[in-house]
This record gives sequence, structure tokens and C-alpha cells, in this order.
Amino acid sequence: MVHDRGGVRLRGPEAVLNRVESVSQSGCRLSATNVTVGINRALSAGSQARQHLGTDGSGGCRPLVATQVTTGVNLALGPRSSALQSIDSSGPRGLLATTNLARGVNIAAGSRSGAGQRILSQTGQ
Repeated sequence: MVHDRGGVRLRGPEAVLNRVESVSQSGCRLSATNVTVGINRALSAGSQARQHLGTDGSGGCRPLVATQVTTGVNLALGPRSSALQSIDSSGPRGLLATTNLARGVNIAAGSRSGAGQRILSQTGQ
């Protein structure tokens, strides 16, 4: 079973071709890809690491196909270390298809260490 998500429901190949032609004639991109990657680490004893990333690729035209990847690695490896990471990203929603992937690795491996991670990945209207 196939499910349509995040786009305009089109019936028949002719409707899809008309949509492709209208987007290409408007000057908009046919596809958009946004990738946000953050790596944050506190390695030595008593160290602190903080990271805040933000990307906004949502402005302008809506492409036919949109892909967004948001990922982060946050490590507190030293004894009594602290690592905090926050990643915010936004991108356009595709007219025909949208893929949004958000993943994170958050590890506090040092003795009495702490790690906190927040990943927010949004697609626009």
C-alpha cells in the first residue's frame, strides 16, 4: 500500500508533468537538500562543552522534492565532564515529496559525567 505524505495529491502522469513544468518555469529549484551536522565533545577531566546550531533553509520557493537531514553527536567522555548540544533546523516542504531524518548520539561515559542533547528538525508549509 502506498501513502502520499507532505505533498500535493496528483492523479495521473499528466498532472505530475504539468506540476514539474510549472515549477521549472517559475524559476524555483526542482529539489532542495538541507544537511545539518553537529559534533560536540568534552574530553578532559572537569571539562565543559556546549554547542548550539541553527539552520534555516525554509525561505523562498517550494521545490518539488525536499530532503532534510539533521544529526548530532554529543560526548561527555572525561571524568566530571559535561556536554550540552542543541540543534535546530528547518527546511521547505516539497510539493510532491518530503523526507525528513533526525538522529542523535548522546553519551556520558566518564565517571560522574553528564550529557544532554536536543534535536529539532522541522519542515515548512
